[in-house]
Amino acid sequence: MTRLPEHGHCENCGDPVAFGEHFCSDKCSGEYSDDVREAKRLDNRFYIIMGIAIVAVAAAAYAIKTFLL
Repeated sequence: MTRLPEHGHCENCGDPVAFGEHFCSDKCSGEYSDDVREAKRLDNRFYIIMGIAIVAVAAAAYAIKTFLL
């Protein structure tokens, strides 16, 4: 049975890398950083939109309660 040397995998593309390394190249490191940044941006947009939606629903409920009762 052949044993592979201790190694890890690139966090971006999955290629084998030396143990303790996170990326196989600077290109993969940059792509990974860009992907993480974009994911954070999308998360922030989601939270802002949900906050606006909650405020709008609360305002509508308040308006209905105030003007109809």
